[in-house]
Amino acid sequence: MLLFKHASWEKHFQLDGQKISVLAVENPSTLWKYCTELIGQSNGEAGDFSILKNYSEQVFDKLCSVETNIPGLTLNSKKLQTALIKKCSELSVTPEFEEQLRKVSLSLYEFCKTVCQDVGYSIELHESIDTAGLFKLFSLSLKETFGSLLEKLIEYVQVNAEFLKTKIFIFLFLSKFLSREEIKKFFEHCRFQGISLILIEESFPQLFNTQEIPNQGLIIDYDGFEITKNLKDTE
Repeated sequence: MLLFKHASWEKHFQLDGQKISVLAVENPSTLWKYCTELIGQSNGEAGDFSILKNYSEQVFDKLCSVETNIPGLTLNSKKLQTALIKKCSELSVTPEFEEQLRKVSLSLYEFCKTVCQDVGYSIELHESIDTAGLFKLFSLSLKETFGSLLEKLIEYVQVNAEFLKTKIFIFLFLSKFLSREEIKKFFEHCRFQGISLILIEESFPQLFNTQEIPNQGLIIDYDGFEITKNLKDTE
């Protein structure tokens, strides 16, 4: 089980994928501070949020993805594209594709050799091929055609979990973009995949006031006091 906390909190979230964790921050300046901190930490910067496993701190940006622009989500971030190219590059050198790769490499080599003859200078070409460069050559990317935002979110967490091993997804204002039924479907998919969801909101959404969608909530009120909802004290 993973624990998610901030250095200034007395409480923390238990992340086991069985509940949506909802962090409601009523003070706009505190909300902005948290979001800025989370974005920085998801890019490898230092910050006061931490993820613990057996009370040992984990590498934040290896486990966690922070999304503050839900309409602008893309499956072709630099991290994902790099991971996708690496995956395809590894597949290309397996026995299944060995002969095809050899033929492609030879063909490209001969083409490049012919072109280089017209450069007018002494040129050296290496016969071994950079397989990652081969996929970059054709601008490899994930196709983004979705019927709804829900479909896009499901694909997004699935791709990140598979290629980047992301375990925790933090979304800002998700309840403003999905209906109760859509959030329920999204949560069920994530729970099946063993993915933990943390939603950051400016107030505790009404749709989580029932147990229809299992949730645990921590409200940081305007004055910084902590109010819990369905949150067990694990100390």
